[in-house]
Amino acid sequence: MTEQRWSEVWSRPSAVLLGVCVVAYAGMLLSGGSGELAAISGETLMRFGAGYAPLVREGQLHRLIAATFLHINPLHLLLNCAALVAVGPRAEAEYGPARFVVITLGSGLVASLASLAWHWSSPVISAGASGALCGLIASVAFALWRERKRSELGGMLVWLGATLVFGALIGADNAAHLGGMVAGSALGFALRPQRAPTAGSTRPAAVLGLVALVAFGGAAATRERAQTASMLLNLGVEQARAGNDAEAVLLYQRALLLEPNDPLAHFNLGLGLSRLERFEEAIASHERSLELDGSEETRQVLMHTHLNHGVALAKAERFDEAISAYRKALALDGGYALGHYNLGLALMRKGDRAAALAALRRAHELQPDERTRSALADELLDEGLTLADESRHEQSLERLQEAARVDPKSWRIQVAIGVALTELGRHDDAIVALERAVELGGGERAIDGLAAALEARRDHKSDGGDLSGALDDLERATLLRLKGAK
Repeated sequence: MTEQRWSEVWSRPSAVLLGVCVVAYAGMLLSGGSGELAAISGETLMRFGAGYAPLVREGQLHRLIAATFLHINPLHLLLNCAALVAVGPRAEAEYGPARFVVITLGSGLVASLASLAWHWSSPVISAGASGALCGLIASVAFALWRERKRSELGGMLVWLGATLVFGALIGADNAAHLGGMVAGSALGFALRPQRAPTAGSTRPAAVLGLVALVAFGGAAATRERAQTASMLLNLGVEQARAGNDAEAVLLYQRALLLEPNDPLAHFNLGLGLSRLERFEEAIASHERSLELDGSEETRQVLMHTHLNHGVALAKAERFDEAISAYRKALALDGGYALGHYNLGLALMRKGDRAAALAALRRAHELQPDERTRSALADELLDEGLTLADESRHEQSLERLQEAARVDPKSWRIQVAIGVALTELGRHDDAIVALERAVELGGGERAIDGLAAALEARRDHKSDGGDLSGALDDLERATLLRLKGAK
């Protein structure tokens, strides 16, 4: 092709538009690598300036134009290039190169805005020249209507209708298509046809190329902030898996700046903040996630975050706040044994023995393991001993017997039961309990208690005239004392 012929081709804006689309696609392929031959990845599209509402809201306005020159896969590019070859020269012939550029850019801009508005609350990545092409087709249709070329006008209208039907079938962005059609019709009405030869000034084509260059320049300048919320979320997960929780939190927070109502971002942010022991912030994030999706998994994670917050508060001896945190956890899942257990321990530290016992009883009921058994038995024993010190021996015995049912192998509990029974004058039962304490390995304490119980029963028998029985108890008590002395 001669130099003059090349000059004629590149003076045509439609040829420049076609070239920009092809070169942009080739650039994305080179950037993304062979793995993107079938389809360009979202990451690459975003780096090259694809439309995405949150970033446009942040001021990346170049995306409104750059997206017009980008395509997602080879078929997408091929179809739009074929449409451009078919309608571009006709639109240039009707309106002239300068007005062709105005219609193309104006329709592309409105198409991008329509797409972003439609997906405002649920942002998607958008790209493609089809919105601008719909504008060109609509402008040609308007020119044909003016010229009363009914048969050709019908073909254009069928083309526009088929675009919408096909778009609906494949899930394409019909918001962009409709926006482009409206803009093209309006511009066709405002800009009266202006017949012009194909060859002429290169200025309109140069303007189109310059606009594309500026748009892609903007994409290059903002490539470090070209991630969608889902991309940032994935990067955050990778950082969290590597143990970089602080970096993960920053990525999740950035994702939420873009899409504030993403429940998964709130969920993961809460996890990261919890691992950093920023519990109040973590709770706020998990509560927001629960509001947005209401999943059982989120509810359970929020419950555990309250629980961990309570543990941290308890370690700092902020028991009132710890108790509040545990109760918030149990409000989300009242069947969680560890929550009741920790609540019981905190209440014990606060001296609220009745509430502590209720919590520990529930924990042991839900999960009767060594931890809950030991905590409940110890608290029952302590309360029993406190009641004994207050000479409330009947109530003391009730608590101690409950403790023995919880932990039947505790010699300390058996000793306390024996002492309480002795105080109540139930000497035979006291001796049985203290003998059990000796069997369980109570050592000197159990032996001394048993000897004291035998001596008390000796006195009782002596007062009742049972001298033989009194002597037997005295002999046994004496032997126990001697054994203990050794």
